[in-house]
Amino acid sequence: MMGGAPLGTLEADGASPAVLALHGFGATTQEVLLVVDVAKALGLRALAPLLPGHGSSVHDLARTRWSDWRGAAERALLELTREGSPVIVAGSSMGSLLALDLAADHPGQVVGVAALAPAIRLNWPFPSLALALVTALRIPDFTLPKSGPDILDPEGRRTQVTYAEQPAYAGNEVRLAGRRVERRLGSIHCPAFIAHGQHDHVCPVANARRVYARLGTAARDKELLILPRSFHIITRDVERGLLRTRLHAFVQRVAHATRGSGSGQTPVEPYPPAARSVSERLVTSST
Repeated sequence: MMGGAPLGTLEADGASPAVLALHGFGATTQEVLLVVDVAKALGLRALAPLLPGHGSSVHDLARTRWSDWRGAAERALLELTREGSPVIVAGSSMGSLLALDLAADHPGQVVGVAALAPAIRLNWPFPSLALALVTALRIPDFTLPKSGPDILDPEGRRTQVTYAEQPAYAGNEVRLAGRRVERRLGSIHCPAFIAHGQHDHVCPVANARRVYARLGTAARDKELLILPRSFHIITRDVERGLLRTRLHAFVQRVAHATRGSGSGQTPVEPYPPAARSVSERLVTSST
């Protein structure tokens, strides 16, 4: 592992709606610790499961596929909904695909979705074309060394817990899942928050605009944030403070709308907010 010892499943007790946080490919729950902290700050129940094949060895990851990660994410969602709580689902990179897929399949339970650096498409030609060729040519599975996590912040890059290698066939599962999830975006209608780093070297920043445009969510209920200095792992990069502020506001609005005005909680800005112009919604911060 790069960056130190892996984090396991994270949980926090709290009120409804619950927040489900899903990490990316080859990472651990450290990647969505920011999301869990947002939920805790708002007094909400939170759960971030360590997905199958992660936090152990790259050989374990090589034996897993999309169905394994998707199954674990759904079990976590059902655990929260069995407690009678609606759920806000947030994911980083591959985790965003899981979050969007859950939102499409469980519209009655998922009341909000946050896609952070959505991986609906991978950068071309590497790794997208390379992964496609490996499987098309039926090359035996192998692992590719990683030069390091895609984070601008030196401390975030040094401490990011991830595998030092990536298995090709499991990686191709992410590519294929991205295309499937992209085709489902129109069936998602819950409030949505999409954020992406402008200089992402893993997933093109155009992914965020594509998700924003193709979601079935009404324009007034979705928000797009492009972080002008950040790379791929935006939850741990140089603009994580701004991301946290905007995600906090989004989760707070959805929670307030879900609980209703009789919740006894501290009053917050009503959700959905008043309609804003496109230029206001497609905000790009320079801070």
